[in-house]
Amino acid sequence: MRASLRWLLAAFALLLAGVLVDTARAAPREGLLRALQPYLEPTMPGTPIQAAVLLQRADCSGNLRMFDLMQRKTVAPNLRLAVLWYVGPSSDSAAIRQLLPSWTGRTPLRPAPTAALAELRRLGHRDTPTLIVLDQNGRIRFTTRSPRSLREFAGLQHIIEGLTWIEEL
Repeated sequence: MRASLRWLLAAFALLLAGVLVDTARAAPREGLLRALQPYLEPTMPGTPIQAAVLLQRADCSGNLRMFDLMQRKTVAPNLRLAVLWYVGPSSDSAAIRQLLPSWTGRTPLRPAPTAALAELRRLGHRDTPTLIVLDQNGRIRFTTRSPRSLREFAGLQHIIEGLTWIEEL
């Protein structure tokens, strides 16, 4: 009986260790949020949620459909683009700015911080553009690639509208 109890406790300890390791891997790191902090405005219920975009010079206009979404009348009043981060040499910034819609001219365009890139890679984002959306409590709510189809475009719009609606309650 004692031997089976030891085996049971050992199996339980092993399962618990596995759960702790999985939890540690899934826990959000603070690098991305810390990198966003200088660009975020204080939020209150009813104010727009905030977002950031990671891109590079090689992104074509078809990859930048998320900017069209951000200007839709149901999204624009509820979403504030806090920062545009880019990957590549600083000489790319002028070419990147020309790729972007004119309404983004007021949004800072900065090189992507290493900590933010590391966290996005850990989350599975290896390509650009990537959209990062926070909620009104300043938590990173989701990250996603630019929509590749009309269906994805509509889905992303629905998610952003839903997040905004939920946060206003």
